Amino acid sequence: MGTAAQAVRSTLTKPIAVRGLRLPAPALLVLAAVGGCLLLVVAVNRWASPQDEHAYWLAGQRLLGGAPLYDPTATAVTPYAYWYPPPLAQVVAPVSALLSSTQFSWAWTGLLLACLLWLGRGRPLVALALVAFVPVAVELWFRNVHLVLAVIVALAILRWPWMFAIGAIVKLAPGLGIVYLLVRGRWRDAMIAVALGLAIVALSGIVDPGAWAAFVDAMRGRGPGDVSGLVPIPYLVRAVAGLVLTVIAGRLTPRIGEPLLIVAIVVASPTLWLDALAMMAAIVPVVWVRSEAAGAMTRELEASRRSGPDPDEDNAVRVVAR
Repeated sequence: MGTAAQAVRSTLTKPIAVRGLRLPAPALLVLAAVGGCLLLVVAVNRWASPQDEHAYWLAGQRLLGGAPLYDPTATAVTPYAYWYPPPLAQVVAPVSALLSSTQFSWAWTGLLLACLLWLGRGRPLVALALVAFVPVAVELWFRNVHLVLAVIVALAILRWPWMFAIGAIVKLAPGLGIVYLLVRGRWRDAMIAVALGLAIVALSGIVDPGAWAAFVDAMRGRGPGDVSGLVPIPYLVRAVAGLVLTVIAGRLTPRIGEPLLIVAIVVASPTLWLDALAMMAAIVPVVWVRSEAAGAMTRELEASRRSGPDPDEDNAVRVVAR
């Protein structure tokens, strides 16, 4: 039974050769077809009108007009309410000064599609297959910031750990990546990320001294028991759960710990609606890159074994022995 299951999996997931042509795996083609259909439905039904990204444009407009960034009367379901830390709005403000709401929405849609393509390692079929993961389709429906965060988290894991600070400035939870670095004993990377985060906060405070106080007041108004998600679990409980998962991830081998860190960041997200699960797409490039690296190392070791010992190296050892 195990052999049969392995054969089926191999048939579905490995590329096939037909008359000298190398075609994508059947499973990838099926998922890409499903994802393509979902993307078409989303584009036709939602992209002509503003969605969550309009909140970012409005926040930039409020800063430009000298209006308060946060509405003290807003609730978790108030349309286009801005709940993010000030730096995101401060970065968007110059863009919103140049682009109309409609232009900004289309630009943001293009950014999300570029993030999706990057998460698919630059392969359109893989990117479409990711849309078959329903939270990704929902993210493209509402056009929030989660695919951008997925790219930021993946880059922080694979290349630039300081990007955890960038993610934390946008939506807090990616800051757990800094805890992960500390648990792994990567003190220098963690300190650089902390220093960058503090520098951004300081610069943001200089630009608008009252913005951070208003943000804290807005978060205090919602309170630690706020439930903004699919399941009725207070944010404080999810934040603690995400912290525990992060510590566990840091003590595991990176092959397991890195995907678990992404799960922890999702669990600790301030809002956990279905589109927030789109951040799980970061697992794809992380696992992909690590698998490629492991495969390359395995091939090098096998090639080394087949070639046998290096005669020059053997002679050098004999000379040293003498």
